[in-house]
Amino acid sequence: MNESDTELQTDSDQTKKPVAIQPDDMANSHEPDTENELEYFPVSEGKLITLYLLSFGTYGIYWFYKNWKLQQPKMDKKIFPFLRAIFSIFFTHSLFNRIDKSAARLEKKHKFNANVLATLFVGAVIIGNLLDRISMSTNLQESISSNTVIIISLLMFILSVYPLAVVQATANRINNDMLGYLNHKYSVWNYVLIALGIVFWLMLAMGLLAKSMGLVPPE
Repeated sequence: MNESDTELQTDSDQTKKPVAIQPDDMANSHEPDTENELEYFPVSEGKLITLYLLSFGTYGIYWFYKNWKLQQPKMDKKIFPFLRAIFSIFFTHSLFNRIDKSAARLEKKHKFNANVLATLFVGAVIIGNLLDRISMSTNLQESISSNTVIIISLLMFILSVYPLAVVQATANRINNDMLGYLNHKYSVWNYVLIALGIVFWLMLAMGLLAKSMGLVPPE
């Protein structure tokens, strides 16, 4: 056997050896499944709307906190996600615009205006809070029915979830999780929250009906 035949045999033996898959390659081959790999908080739109409405907006604070917590390592300055969540109306435009910029790399153009949606959310929250204060005013009965104010306030609250749902749809696409499958199931605590929310909504509805039907004695 000459030298060239030896080289051919060596090359053939090398090609027969299986190539081991490194853990890093396997990790890069699937969609992100841990929060550290995600850019924004993953949740299905249906779950977001349900928990937001039944928690009377408390889940919205959690939503803002989780998003800012994921964004903190990507920012040049130190932020406090919890404070940004509590005072979300002052940072809504900033978060929505960050999501808008991240969505620029998507193949299919997203359809939302970050500033318009942020203004809509902030406006709905502020107006709803002001109407809540007005409904507690002792002089309210002289000018307008308290039921009317409460109903308008509830409509503003329901409207405030719309911008979050639209932005979340784009955030899910950025996470390569269009249907929000990474966080679409309800936990035990979610079901507890849903049960409490249903009770509160029923109590509120009965209170409004009782006032309209004159079943509540005047003070």
